[in-house]
Amino acid sequence: MSAKANSHLPSEAAETPEKSLERLRYENNKLQRLLEARTQENALLNEVISTVGSTLRLEEVLKRLLESINRATSCDIATIYLYDPEKDLLVLSSATGPYEGYVGKIHMTLGEGITGWAALHRKPIFLKEAALADPRFHYIPEFQEEKFQSIFSVPIIAKDKSLTGVITLQAVAPHEFSKQQRNFISNIAALVTGAIENAQLYESAQRKLSILTSLSMLSQTISSGLYLDDMLRTLATLTVQIMEVDLCVIMLMDQARERDADTSRQLRRLIVHATAPNWNDQSQFQAVDVDPHTLDHLRSLSDKADLQTMRAYSSEAQDLPEGETLERLNPLRTSQYKSLISAPLIAGTEQLGLINCYTYKTRRFSAENQTLLTTIANQVAIAIKNSRLVNQLAQKNLVKGFFEDLIQGLPENEESLRQRAHFLGCDLTQPHAVVRIEMTRGDESTHPASGRKEGAPSSSALQNTYRSLGNLVRRRIQESAPGSIFYEHENLLNCLLPLPKDSDSLRLKTWIQELAHHIYDEYDVRLAVGLGNACQQISDYRQGFAEASEALQMGQSMHSTERGPAVTHFNDLGVYRYLYKIAHMDDLRDVYQEQVAKIDEYDKRKNTELLTTLEMYLENAGNLTKTAEHLYVHRNTLIQRLERIQSLCSIDLQERSNWLTFQVAIKIYRLRME
Repeated sequence: MSAKANSHLPSEAAETPEKSLERLRYENNKLQRLLEARTQENALLNEVISTVGSTLRLEEVLKRLLESINRATSCDIATIYLYDPEKDLLVLSSATGPYEGYVGKIHMTLGEGITGWAALHRKPIFLKEAALADPRFHYIPEFQEEKFQSIFSVPIIAKDKSLTGVITLQAVAPHEFSKQQRNFISNIAALVTGAIENAQLYESAQRKLSILTSLSMLSQTISSGLYLDDMLRTLATLTVQIMEVDLCVIMLMDQARERDADTSRQLRRLIVHATAPNWNDQSQFQAVDVDPHTLDHLRSLSDKADLQTMRAYSSEAQDLPEGETLERLNPLRTSQYKSLISAPLIAGTEQLGLINCYTYKTRRFSAENQTLLTTIANQVAIAIKNSRLVNQLAQKNLVKGFFEDLIQGLPENEESLRQRAHFLGCDLTQPHAVVRIEMTRGDESTHPASGRKEGAPSSSALQNTYRSLGNLVRRRIQESAPGSIFYEHENLLNCLLPLPKDSDSLRLKTWIQELAHHIYDEYDVRLAVGLGNACQQISDYRQGFAEASEALQMGQSMHSTERGPAVTHFNDLGVYRYLYKIAHMDDLRDVYQEQVAKIDEYDKRKNTELLTTLEMYLENAGNLTKTAEHLYVHRNTLIQRLERIQSLCSIDLQERSNWLTFQVAIKIYRLRME
């Protein structure tokens, strides 16, 4: 071994001074180049640190970063993809050269292509040549990548080991990215993570500020007083901006199809009212029929804290029950949109409609996205509700004024009344009947003074019931008599009902009776209806309203003992009309009134029906058999009752001359008790 060692001594000893000097110069130059490279690398790293730290604009941070990388490596193309955890995608966020125009438009999944592989495995990857032949390579047509041979991708990893993005360099000719260059890129990736995160936080803050500004504009739009359709189009446009989606569609329940009290028994229909961008071609949309269960399901999802399952009707969500729900609520016939996020429009407990947002590309919507859309939906629902209330109030005031002026019947207002009637959809050149309808529940007492029964609905609940039933009655009348107009106040519905030329009062009364019996049987609501005679001229309506009012008021008295509906035409009143006036104008008491009052007091004290028995006996002209049949009692029971009545009464019931006076006295007594 010593001999082998000694064999080198002659050559070393034989090295001439000139060769030694040359070798030293070579090594010195090598060290000098290495020092310059390290100095340049440090300078570039310092430049990167200072430049990216000098701005919070993400676009500027990434642009300066790529400029430094280009100078350090002389690559042909440099790109930075940032990871979007909400969409679970790598999105092209900055690029050099011809790729700049594709920023924000190119994206890939983790594991897709060389860049996606580096992101998925959190490892750098370097391909010196034939990059397209690598099985991991993913071709992007826009980039014309067939001309690139070399590729180098480095993941950008945050301090918490989460993925921030990927830096990818490409070269046309086979390019040897030196170890020093690869280390430099890796060092840059480690250094700029914080700057990118800060810039992203800044942009997020700016976006939230933009959202707040847009929400403020949304609130201003809601309070602007625009017509409903104009307001919805503006709200849809703002929603596209806030949600950063490609299309917003606002659907509302089809009010023409709403059945008020019947809505729980049938499908409801959603119709598109506004879109942004505006679609003039309505054939692209279809009405959506929806059952109450689906609406309740959608509302329950919207109320959940974790709303990720609401993310979409998309290619990724078809197997989810929520995805199926949203698919059924999708009015679009086209399939060009890949993802859908939706929220119900709810005001209080009322389902008004639905707001849908679409994107061209598959997107994973976050819980924050859903919360934001739900906030927008709540504001839109309030706007819709307020707009409808204002319209209803304006319409109600217009109709109220029309009815009031029509009742006055001033000749100078006739032409104005015709024009206003035409505006409301009513043709006063046709004959009309005035109909007044009062609604009371079947479990309510006939006499208001008796108060509400225990367990009966509250006042607000009753008003809701009357409103729903009023809508139902209006719809039923409108279906059979188009052109009818209505004015409703609490539980009283006033109606002008157009009459065909061959119509008569009996036919009209029969039809109203059928409607009233249907309402009573199905909803346990008693309708008291007063009908006036046909009005041919505008001057007739004042009398028509008076006739309908008398028929309603007196008819309720005439049918006070009946549980079913009371439908009374003015011509049915007969002598009762005169008795009614006597009862309310003449309060003098006579012996007959005293006897009737005595029998009635006995009934109340003993819980008997002697006064009703006497009234029926007198109406049947003393015929015991007919009276017993009408009262559904045995003949002997009737005789016992008559004996008890006679014991209470000082007037001889056997004397026929007393019967008519007694009969009238009972009717007047009842009228006075109303």
